[in-house]
Amino acid sequence: MNDVDLWRSFRSGDDHAFSMLYQTYIEVLYKYGHKLTIDSELVEDAIQDMFIELWNSRQRLSDTDSVKFYLFRVLRRKITQNPLVRKTTDCGIEAVEQKFFSGSAESQLIATESEGTRKKMLSRALLQLPPRQQEVVNLRFFNEFNHQQIADIMNISIQSVHNTLQKSMKGLREILSDYAEIILCAVTLLCFGK
Repeated sequence: MNDVDLWRSFRSGDDHAFSMLYQTYIEVLYKYGHKLTIDSELVEDAIQDMFIELWNSRQRLSDTDSVKFYLFRVLRRKITQNPLVRKTTDCGIEAVEQKFFSGSAESQLIATESEGTRKKMLSRALLQLPPRQQEVVNLRFFNEFNHQQIADIMNISIQSVHNTLQKSMKGLREILSDYAEIILCAVTLLCFGK
């Protein structure tokens, strides 16, 4: 059964379908919640409250083309509207990594470093972005939402999503370029002395 069918079954009162939705999305929701706040208990409570509210209001819910999109949007609203939220700067890296470690000479130099070093560098670069840019990068590259879905989740315009994503990519390129220069200097010193 696909997500849309599970959603319909859940809306009609099928507790097994509800359980399947929960099991399918709990991990990705938890990870996304941690992109919004560092408070693990708050994330867990928000997810639990969200699913309780979904069950209690299931008959009033409409159909959806993307259950994941719907759940992300509800969870984001639930977390960001909580006055106790402490922002986080956590952001994953695997999906963005390809974009920055190929092509230019600087990128090729970085690519010769170990995978762990590359991931640390990209992770540090992502942490230097403002929280809103981190969230857009996370939604786009790690959760594979399109611009319209990101706009709806974050309650901003599509143009804002596009602009924020462009600023994020520009910022990451600049930050990673700085790392490449540092690595090049270190390699030069190691190879040629002073």
